[in-house]
Amino acid sequence: MVYGTGLVLAPGFIDVNCCNWLSQSAALLKLKDGITTCFVAHGDMFNANASVNHASELLNYATSVGLIPAQMAHLSDHEMFAAIEKSLRFGAYTIALSPEYNSKTTPEVISSLGDHFANKNILFTFHLRYSSRKDELRGLQEAIECAQRGVPVHILHISSTGATFHPEEACQMIDKAVQGGANITFDFYPYTGWSSSIHRARFDGDWLQRYETDMSHVHVGDADPLTLEQFVQMSHDPVQRNVNVDSIPQLTVDYFALKTFCPIGTDSPGDVTTVHPRGVGSFTKFLNDYVDTGKIPLSQALYRLSTQAANQFSPYIPDLKNRGSIEVGKAADLILWNPTKIKSRATYANPHEPSDGVIAAFVNGIPVILGGKVEEPKLPPGHHLKGAWAKQ
Repeated sequence: MVYGTGLVLAPGFIDVNCCNWLSQSAALLKLKDGITTCFVAHGDMFNANASVNHASELLNYATSVGLIPAQMAHLSDHEMFAAIEKSLRFGAYTIALSPEYNSKTTPEVISSLGDHFANKNILFTFHLRYSSRKDELRGLQEAIECAQRGVPVHILHISSTGATFHPEEACQMIDKAVQGGANITFDFYPYTGWSSSIHRARFDGDWLQRYETDMSHVHVGDADPLTLEQFVQMSHDPVQRNVNVDSIPQLTVDYFALKTFCPIGTDSPGDVTTVHPRGVGSFTKFLNDYVDTGKIPLSQALYRLSTQAANQFSPYIPDLKNRGSIEVGKAADLILWNPTKIKSRATYANPHEPSDGVIAAFVNGIPVILGGKVEEPKLPPGHHLKGAWAKQ
């Protein structure tokens, strides 16, 4: 029995981009941040599911299919379309495009994909091509033009890739395209720092100039800032390391928090490889920064991070129509909060520190946290929320 006097019962939050598969420990950290559903949005292997990836099924999850596996397999266009469609029928809800990370994802390839899937209710999820004051709106324009071909488009972490230096202009471009009939949405996370593997293309060329920062804002965890010599030495080491770069203006983060109604995508599984607190603290940080300060009402925040997120993605993930609100007959993905103790505790020094404030958490009616303590459900409570093509 859990008594709710003085507490807040809310539908579980939806992390619209947890980036990768979750371990059991990472899934519990997500739950303590109020999350009951995660989208593996960056593009997986074909016909991916949690069992194949030996991932946690404590939470509901949705899967994506990306171009990178097809292009690594050197498939022809016909073979690539067939492989992607097979994965969509298996359950992927979106096709993930990462042109900044994959030089083979050329504008011509994106145009070809857009023409092939136009007007078929298949979402394209974009990690945009450019990250700089000079070029970021060009990357956004590429996604807009794809949407104008008749393909719904969702832009990942727009505050860090796509609108870092031009948030208002970016939203004006999107609004104009939407008014013209395009279907475009986006997410963000409430941090001024981003994180990427040191071997990724985001660190190609003169990246310090591109992001208008210097080495004093470049860290591995919360250690002392890296020197340029240390960074170069690490980049030549084959060991994968994630590096944090604090280069997103606070005004940009505030713009997407306060001037838009977009959901949160943490862009992180929050597992042992994570060196950024966004994976396990984004939702409670949003509440701390914007609700506790009186900038956003709690009811609006809870609606935005659960109900609105479910409504937004339900055309592509039909099972979401059964989630995101507390109603008789709907799936019981529920979080019981203590509003006086909601606290994001994850930091760059301790990126896996769990959030405070969750008293109880239920996934599909099965308790996973009760009285603040973790339960051990006999069966995996999470469901694979399959995409629309799998329902045809």
